[in-house]
Amino acid sequence: MAEVIKDWDNFKIVAPPLAGALLVKGLRRGRPVSAGEVLARRQGESFGDIHAPVAGVIAEISSTEIVIRRDSAAVGDPPRPVDLSGLSRAGLSRVLKELGVDLPEFLPGAPVIISTFNSEPGLTFALALLNEHRETLGAGLVAVLALNPGARVIWAVDRPGQAPAGVEEYILKYRNYPKTLPALVKKEIMGNYDPAGRGVLGLRDLQTLGRVFRTGLPLTHLVLTLGGANYFVPVGARAIDLLTFANLLPGPGDAVVAGGLIRGRTLARLEQGLGKNIEGLHLVRAPAGSGPPAPCRRCGNCARACPVGLPLFLFVHREPVAWPGLINQARSEWSGCLGCGACALACPVGRPLLALSRLLKA
Repeated sequence: MAEVIKDWDNFKIVAPPLAGALLVKGLRRGRPVSAGEVLARRQGESFGDIHAPVAGVIAEISSTEIVIRRDSAAVGDPPRPVDLSGLSRAGLSRVLKELGVDLPEFLPGAPVIISTFNSEPGLTFALALLNEHRETLGAGLVAVLALNPGARVIWAVDRPGQAPAGVEEYILKYRNYPKTLPALVKKEIMGNYDPAGRGVLGLRDLQTLGRVFRTGLPLTHLVLTLGGANYFVPVGARAIDLLTFANLLPGPGDAVVAGGLIRGRTLARLEQGLGKNIEGLHLVRAPAGSGPPAPCRRCGNCARACPVGLPLFLFVHREPVAWPGLINQARSEWSGCLGCGACALACPVGRPLLALSRLLKA
């Protein structure tokens, strides 16, 4: 039986992150807002504006977030659907940004690759999106072609017969992590390595684009993996509310990770709202024992596991206390690091190699 992506509705407060956006004029504490009402405008051509995910009353505004107390009776300035059909490429880009969509980066003349894989461990929504939301994915594909007229589209799959009619299909040879990361999907198909994975869209990206393109309404909800299940949650859903709902409250030493289990980041504050780029929320229990990292065995497993061939052996045998001194020496060589953690997964003594890669890329 196919998994169903459910609507998560178990909350009283949302806190959409501002992410540097500028508040709209007149926004203040105590003001009622409608679902979908624009709250802040983000600078730049690629970043979508911030909208109220639900109707409610603004409880607090800080430099980092807008806290909204949910109230279905609240009425502010409700949005009206926009007809996106027939717009020029520039007009469509502008309206999608105004409706809250973070526009993907496409390279002129290069193919657009749709990856049907969950990009990393801990994320499980890809199959459910394929099974349940094909019409919305199709609308997303129409939007992609409107943004890139005449572009070649490649549908990356694990078996034949999954691509929409008329779309080129590519059966990925290597489907285990980290080969499912966008940059490595692109590398297998196109042969060139682009650490940013530009021109590759996941199904979550495509579904988000299709949902806004079909309805003409602002982006207010996104798919999130939580406790092994998948939900449509409001932008700005608070981590503490999601964890309480899933009965995943952390204990001493536990970590709450936003994103995938490998490349995700530990949350410092559970009351914060999750932004549009957060695909999953996980509770990682504290290990039974902890202590200083074990000495490097110089086995070379990490270097052999690296999907882009970085010279890990030059650095990993050093103790963490020496890592800051390596930054200037190593930063240029580390520029191609994906942060995939394959090196850490391959280490037989569990050295914190993912922490090293993040330090060198900071």
